[in-house]
Amino acid sequence: MSGSLTNITYEGTKYETGAGLDDFNIEDLQIVEKWFNRPASAWAVQRLGILQSKIESQTYNIYHRNRYGKHPVAKLIPAHLLIQYANEALGFDGWSLEVLDLHTTNCRSVPETQSVDDGLEPRYQVLSEAKVRIRLKDGTNTEALGFGSAVAISKGESYSKSKKAAVNDALKKSFLQFEAIILEHEQRVSSSYYVDGLYGSKSVSKKV
Repeated sequence: MSGSLTNITYEGTKYETGAGLDDFNIEDLQIVEKWFNRPASAWAVQRLGILQSKIESQTYNIYHRNRYGKHPVAKLIPAHLLIQYANEALGFDGWSLEVLDLHTTNCRSVPETQSVDDGLEPRYQVLSEAKVRIRLKDGTNTEALGFGSAVAISKGESYSKSKKAAVNDALKKSFLQFEAIILEHEQRVSSSYYVDGLYGSKSVSKKV
C-alpha cells in the first residue's frame, strides 16, 4: 500500500466544531499537500523520466559487463554518480536532501588475527542507520532507510565513516525509488485513479 492515499475527495463533507469554537471559520484551514510517493507536477514526471533513463543506461552497462553479478542497483551505482545524474536531469536547484534520522546501532572491537606485539592496534567496527528524504522543487518527495558499516583504528573515524556510508546508502535508495513512483503514476493516470483532475485523469475518464 502506498504511504499516502491520493484517491480521496472531500466534496460533500460536513464539518462540526466543538465547544468554544463557535467563531471558527473553515476557510481559515490551510491545506498542505505533501506529495509523498506521487509526482506533484508534469515537470516532475518529465524530469524523473530523464533521470530514470540515465540510471537505466548505467545499470545496463554494469550488468552487460557481467562483472558484478546480480546485486541490487543501489549497491553497484556510486552515490556521486546518482547525484551527477540528478543535477543533469533536475538541475542543481531542482532537488534537495534532508537527513531525517541518523544514529549508530552498534560499535564493537574487531578481533585481530595477529598479536599486539606485532604493532597492530585494536580496530573498531561501527554500524549506523540513516533515514533521508529527497524533495524536488515542486514538492515531489520520497524517503528511504540506509545502512553503513566502517572499520578503523580510531572510534571517531569509524563513527564518521559509518554515518557517511549510511547517508549515502539511503540517498541512493531514495533516488532509485522514483522509478516506482513514475511507474505507479502512469498506471493511475491510465486507470483514472486520481479524482483531482491532475495529469489528465478526468479527461481520460470522460473519453471512456
